[in-house]
Amino acid sequence: MSIDLVLADPYPVMLEGLSHVFHDLPDFSVKSCVRNGDEALRALAQHQPHILVMDLSLSQRSGLAVLEEIRAQKLQTRPVVFTGAPIGEVMRALDLDVSGLVSKEKSKHVLLRCIKSVHEGGKWLDRDLSVKTMSLLLEQKKKNANPSHLLTPREMTVARMVTEGWPNKKIANKLFISEGTAKLHLHHIYQKLNCPGRMSLQRYMQEHGLV
Repeated sequence: MSIDLVLADPYPVMLEGLSHVFHDLPDFSVKSCVRNGDEALRALAQHQPHILVMDLSLSQRSGLAVLEEIRAQKLQTRPVVFTGAPIGEVMRALDLDVSGLVSKEKSKHVLLRCIKSVHEGGKWLDRDLSVKTMSLLLEQKKKNANPSHLLTPREMTVARMVTEGWPNKKIANKLFISEGTAKLHLHHIYQKLNCPGRMSLQRYMQEHGLV
């Protein structure tokens, strides 16, 4: 039995090329070719294909919105994302538990293997895109771990002063605030950086090169 497909891509040349790829293969049957997200969902309702091969860069309704709708409606069609979209969109597609993911830089043979794997109930994630995704996640984690992205400017000032050994009263006088406000700033800093006290804060700031 052939694998029924709906193809969704915003670029006519790409869409025509994909259609020709599957036309000569007896294992596949293209039921519809569409260029935007709304048409894709209508085609899924009409043809109920096994697989939707789609780009994320769809108009009217984005590829991510189509994935969300497929998930919300619990459709039987399994999506395979074939895309050159920015890695940020790819990450969101992964969050939506997409079944297959292939970069448009890969050959048609990789796409065919992905579709067959997904049709058989498996998952196929393009290795290159997965590596890029992990690299971006690590960069974001490193960025988020930096106190300058967690603390307000005033909290950063207080944290630096504490690291330099300033007592709360002196910090308050220097910043023209009450000692109670200085203590409140310090309490927020401890919470945000998960530091139990001044020594821990000093060590944290030193490890991040902020002193």
